[in-house]
Amino acid sequence: MPGQRPSVFDEDLDLSKFTPKTELETPTVTPETVRRISEESGFPSRRPSQSEPVAPTKRSTSPKTGRTVLLNARITQRAHDRFHEIIEAERLRYEAGEMTHRVTLGEIVERALAALEREIGQGAR
Repeated sequence: MPGQRPSVFDEDLDLSKFTPKTELETPTVTPETVRRISEESGFPSRRPSQSEPVAPTKRSTSPKTGRTVLLNARITQRAHDRFHEIIEAERLRYEAGEMTHRVTLGEIVERALAALEREIGQGAR
């Protein structure tokens, strides 16, 4: 059958017709040609602006709260829902102007701990 692959296990496999390529397969295109074709096709190059370079500003996506430690705990769906109901109520207070910042889940956990510590402290007396 013509076009059959030779077995790699043949002892008399002749690989002499395979030689390394010495030339590039595709001719290189000059940058001028690329620039001309791109401009003719409607893709002009951006020119650097002549104005003063603007220093990049540091962007903050969220306020820095100092809360950097992750707390991972299994809780009931009811507790999860209660936490998020509190956050939603605090968000509404924030939007009404009663608060100066948006409350995060981390802050709610800290406030809950403070309330628990107060309750434990009062019960011990």
